Amino acid sequence: MQIPPLGTLIKDEENDWLISDAFNIAAFNNTPCEFLIEGYETDPHPQDFSDAISNFITLSSSALKAAEAPVFNYYLDWARLAKAEGQPCVEIAEPADIWQHIQFGNEALVCRRSNGDQAVYVLFECDCDWNQEDGLQIVFKHGNQVSKVGPFDDFLSNEDVYGLPELDKVIYQSPG
Repeated sequence: MQIPPLGTLIKDEENDWLISDAFNIAAFNNTPCEFLIEGYETDPHPQDFSDAISNFITLSSSALKAAEAPVFNYYLDWARLAKAEGQPCVEIAEPADIWQHIQFGNEALVCRRSNGDQAVYVLFECDCDWNQEDGLQIVFKHGNQVSKVGPFDDFLSNEDVYGLPELDKVIYQSPG
């Protein structure tokens, strides 16, 4: 199967995904990234997937800059929890330093949200120094707009996590 701009993809029967070759993503320090595409074959608007993928491939670092404060808030929540439980946690002084403690992943899941706006989203999973178990998930609506950050949970929005429509545009929701 062909999907612009990815070219030929292979079918993963076990997960029902289409998988691309790796593409370097400039915004993530040219990290090679495979795309895992879910639902494309039966979607009534497959061009939405191509558009989101193209947007993600050409993503600029300004998209990450927009996520800096929400990612830092996620870190702060995790650091407070670690401190309360007497666990060690990396010290990060300010939002601009957050990226030094994130290791970008090599897979991006592309799928359509089944409720709400029903847009196509790209989920990008990273490792982070402060939460090695749950990592960091950055979700991009249309592949170019950060719409959710937090621990990896497979949800596309905070509305989906908490079932509250007023959280649809909230990028990071503190669990406390």
